[in-house]
Amino acid sequence: MKNQYPIIVKFIAKKDSIEFVKTELIKILKPTRSEIGCIKYDLHQDLDDPSIFMFYEIWATKEAWIAHDSKPHINAFRKAIEGMVHSIDFNKLTLI
Repeated sequence: MKNQYPIIVKFIAKKDSIEFVKTELIKILKPTRSEIGCIKYDLHQDLDDPSIFMFYEIWATKEAWIAHDSKPHINAFRKAIEGMVHSIDFNKLTLI
């Protein structure tokens, strides 16, 4: 388990784009979960601020996560939400 690569990715959608961004995030769940090396890929929405979305991801290796980042469904997702989010932040974690 210590060799796994956990990540949190936080999106803050613009207020007028929340539902669109949510729909696009949901679209990438299934293809990502079927990728080699994907152990967990869970999407969350903040209860107090619905413009905040967070993925909790666990990848078998850093290389699996890097490969994920260049998949066609991820590239299409990036294009679809362009200009609709304030920010995207990545936190790469380690198990203590």
